[in-house]
Amino acid sequence: MSAAWRFGPALFAPLALCLACASSDGSGAPPDGAGAAGAAGTGGGEPWPPPPSAFLAPEQYDCRASGPFEPPERPHPADCFADPGCSARLVAGHRMARPFAPENSLSALRAAILLGVDIAETDVRLTADGQVVLIHDGEVDRTLQGSGAVSDMTLAELRALPMKTGGYDPAADFSCDRVPTLDELFALSRGRIVAELEIKDLPAGLAAAAYLREHDLYAHAYMLCSPDECAAVRAAVPDVPIMPRAKQPDEVAALCEYDPPPVMVHIDPTEDFLAPQVLATIHAAGAKAYGNAFTRADFEAITTGRIEAYPEMYEAGLDVVQTEYPHWALLGLGRLAAPP
Repeated sequence: MSAAWRFGPALFAPLALCLACASSDGSGAPPDGAGAAGAAGTGGGEPWPPPPSAFLAPEQYDCRASGPFEPPERPHPADCFADPGCSARLVAGHRMARPFAPENSLSALRAAILLGVDIAETDVRLTADGQVVLIHDGEVDRTLQGSGAVSDMTLAELRALPMKTGGYDPAADFSCDRVPTLDELFALSRGRIVAELEIKDLPAGLAAAAYLREHDLYAHAYMLCSPDECAAVRAAVPDVPIMPRAKQPDEVAALCEYDPPPVMVHIDPTEDFLAPQVLATIHAAGAKAYGNAFTRADFEAITTGRIEAYPEMYEAGLDVVQTEYPHWALLGLGRLAAPP
């Protein structure tokens, strides 16, 4: 495969969307349906990016799939995320693997597993009847075929709303996908992929932390939280695995003082955060440095086709990189074969 595939006009729609990477939630994520789908190269060279179907056929992970859903062999143990002695380069899929399927869906989770992604990031919110569900926005309007606040709906009401599927392969079948519960998440993910649970409302975070403890899931998941959220979660469940998010480099030392320490610290992949003394503080606590590729390697891969941008983020000091395009990151690390 050429290291720098060429791209043509059909790529500029997702590229234009990525240029607005400072989204309202700060995630830098492309909108639903945008992603690696369907660009055709021009002007010589191979097309970039290849569509998701070049890596996985939809019927392998969508509603038609019957399994088994087992990951390819990884070059590190499954508990590497929580092992200070494991120096493997870990890939986290933002909202699981949404170039392949609707975000935070079981279809997206199955795709992430089959690709060999190490960590599936997802979001937790609480329904009106106290159930933890996996959905990013406080309102259902963007991702589900309905309208209203998650917190105003019961689980049954949410589950009556199909997911929006615009922008995905028309041959794919996502008709069975509904907002997942924690039971559904871990029935599929446990032993196959680590789950990162980002707290979107604190009651959901507290309930999810208790769930991890009650179901012996500390080796399979952790919580992403702001410093205040982490403090509240650890007050309720003192040993739950956490990844606090630092807003400034001078916050990192305090975030490493939890007992037990965090499994990771979420930092921005900037020069100040990647300073040797900051990284040394994280590693001295037995934690890993975790950062987003959204405006870094993801953007460079979209605009130039340079998948080398992914390993360069690890070389800069990160242990874990979260990406919108986990298949590209795995490709850059040599863990996924290039499509023919």
